[in-house]
Amino acid sequence: MPRARAFDEDAALDAAIELFWVRGYRAASVSELSAATGVANGSLYQAWGSKWELFLSAFRRYCLRRLELVRAAVDGRPGDVTATATRFLDAIVADCDSHPDRRGCLMINTMSELGSSAEVARISNETVSHMGHAVADGLARASGLEARHPEVVSSAAHLVAVSQAVIQFSRIGRDEGDIRAVTHHAATAVARSLAAAA
Repeated sequence: MPRARAFDEDAALDAAIELFWVRGYRAASVSELSAATGVANGSLYQAWGSKWELFLSAFRRYCLRRLELVRAAVDGRPGDVTATATRFLDAIVADCDSHPDRRGCLMINTMSELGSSAEVARISNETVSHMGHAVADGLARASGLEARHPEVVSSAAHLVAVSQAVIQFSRIGRDEGDIRAVTHHAATAVARSLAAAA
């Protein structure tokens, strides 16, 4: 029977997420990971096998949280299309603002650093796809169209792409007024598009 772990795996993964997010995969050493997580090097290897497998576990956990953020922004609240799109983009802006070090998004950062990894690309693609489905569901509820309607699918993809641009704008220190202008334009454009399709 496998021996129970002597540490909180969720807490260790959260600490690893923070370190990888700030330092990047290559720059984060195993000794730094051990210090950040409070887990000895040997226990890290016993639990995950390698730094790479620890990273992938942390990366999957981060991506699931990003998806939860998106779903929470568009799920179950009344409002028209403009309000739904605005809530989604406002949630992204607020998340960026919560990190004054302008660290960006671990998923985007990782694609820049490790985009040649098939596993990183797969996880990222799946996450973006699920985000698109979540936003499409929200837009469908707000517009009365089906989530599979081509205009709903296209509008959701557009909003997800804008959200990624917003993260990059925040990371390079663009003025918040400029960012808000982008999100306002995207939300109103989607509303016009779906109104025309209804």
